[in-house]
Amino acid sequence: MLLYCPQCNTGYEIEPNLIPEKGKKMRCAKCGKIWRCTREDLQAEQVQPNVEPEETPAPQVEEETPKTEDNTPPENESAEQAPAHTEMQDIFARLSTQTKDLFQQEQNRPAYEKIWVKLKHTMGLDRPGTLKYYLLLLVAIAALVLFAFRYEIVRVLPVAEKVYSAIGVESRVVGEGLEFQNVIRNEYEEDYVRKLEIKGYIVNTNLQKVAMPLIHVEIMDKDTNLLQAIDDEAPIAELDAGEKQMFRIVITQPSALSKYVLLTFTPKEK
Repeated sequence: MLLYCPQCNTGYEIEPNLIPEKGKKMRCAKCGKIWRCTREDLQAEQVQPNVEPEETPAPQVEEETPKTEDNTPPENESAEQAPAHTEMQDIFARLSTQTKDLFQQEQNRPAYEKIWVKLKHTMGLDRPGTLKYYLLLLVAIAALVLFAFRYEIVRVLPVAEKVYSAIGVESRVVGEGLEFQNVIRNEYEEDYVRKLEIKGYIVNTNLQKVAMPLIHVEIMDKDTNLLQAIDDEAPIAELDAGEKQMFRIVITQPSALSKYVLLTFTPKEK
């Protein structure tokens, strides 16, 4: 029986028993046309005397490929699947090599780098936007530390007092480094008026000049109950380092119950 290519009309001699009942996929050896033929496509051979038939190669039988839902063969033929399969193997081979290289690099990494990477991941520093929140937190903690230890900072670095004063923060203990020495208490009458005289010296034990605060006087009874309190100006505005200055405070008509006198310093009102 003869089978003809539907595109170039090349004829092929085919045995009918080679074609299944459901048909078979064939490829034309001349033009490469692929089609599905059935036994009904076979034609009886017509004998032409004295004419030798042209020898043509037999058609190539195509391997059956799964069809799609609409009963049509897939777009990619088996000849095109082989390069794709080879390309996928190359991709997997490269990925495997890269994975091995990364694993080897991780094994050779120093211990401190591993700890730092793990710490960054734990704290979220490897995520964008997290660093700025840590910076804000660090600034807030630094501000709290500078405020809490302002007195110690000014003792070590006196020039820092100007910075604290500029932002309205008191950074020095009132009267720190100032001492009362040789204090004498004397009660007397003058023009029939009872008076209490308190005098002595103020010594500056600091290493720099100090602005003099107000002298705060508290008069108490024998049970240390407060009877009277006054603030008096120091005799000078500033006292040099290591210097001392005499002071004298007179209280008119002190309480008859006065027993103790307490001297301290208090800041001047700004």
